[in-house]
Amino acid sequence: MEISEIAKKVKEAKEKSPSRKFTQSIELGINFKNINLESPEYKLNLMIYLPKGRGKDVEIGVFADGDMNLRAKKISKHVLNRNEIESYSKDRRKMRKFANACYAFIAQPELMSLIGKSWGIILGPRGKMPQPVPSNADLEPVIKRLKNSVRIRSKKNPTVHVPVGSEDMKDEDIAENILAVLSAIEKKIAKENIRSTYVKTTMGPAVRLW
Repeated sequence: MEISEIAKKVKEAKEKSPSRKFTQSIELGINFKNINLESPEYKLNLMIYLPKGRGKDVEIGVFADGDMNLRAKKISKHVLNRNEIESYSKDRRKMRKFANACYAFIAQPELMSLIGKSWGIILGPRGKMPQPVPSNADLEPVIKRLKNSVRIRSKKNPTVHVPVGSEDMKDEDIAENILAVLSAIEKKIAKENIRSTYVKTTMGPAVRLW
């Protein structure tokens, strides 16, 4: 489908959605056929960059020491150093709260082993194991890219749902994000294995794309 065609469907989904007192997300639903998403061949675990952004801000957590820790605190509210990583690991509730507050994480490579041992049980099942980033890297573009990315993790059911924007974004921008997601998925799962795709607001009815 062309962006203009998808944009019309996005507009329809917005128009059919009841008005809410909050800004709703726009979600893309994809139904698959003739495949087992639990099979390694088709299992999805993707982080996809949305070219027009999410439309809503998310928090990115940082595990870092020294200068990287200081620089990270200027960008993120959720930054832990080595001592704090170890301290949090003694309190499962504290770890879960921190993990749930962030959409994704980055970490100094030197801390990855520690995080894997002490936080893996919390971050692993959530698909939030941190992305290693060199200590001297410019953190702003790294965090900005993660803030404008979405995670897709398939489970047993042959369907996935992913946010592709918010209802106050332009229809064409949301359509461009939808194409980016579909393109990434089709690199892993052939188009003929996609049964149908839908777009909807958080609380609104689904509108079929194809």
